[in-house]
Amino acid sequence: MHTQPVNISDTESALAVALALAITAPSDADSQEVLGYVNQLARTLTTEEIERAKETAESLVGRVSVKGWF
Repeated sequence: MHTQPVNISDTESALAVALALAITAPSDADSQEVLGYVNQLARTLTTEEIERAKETAESLVGRVSVKGWF
C-alpha cells in the first residue's frame, strides 16, 4: 500500500483523516472509537466544511495506512 503523510494542521483535514480511518479500521470497535472523534470534530465545522472533509476522506481511503493508529 502506498502511503503519504497527511496534513492534519486544521480541523477539516483532521476530520477527513478520521473519517478515512473509521472506514478502514480493522474492527468495528476501532471504527466506533474513531467515530467518537469524528463527532467531536464535526461539531466545530460548518456543513460545507464537513462535506469537503467527506470528499477528501473518500480520496484518502486506500491511501492512508491504519498501521500504528490502532
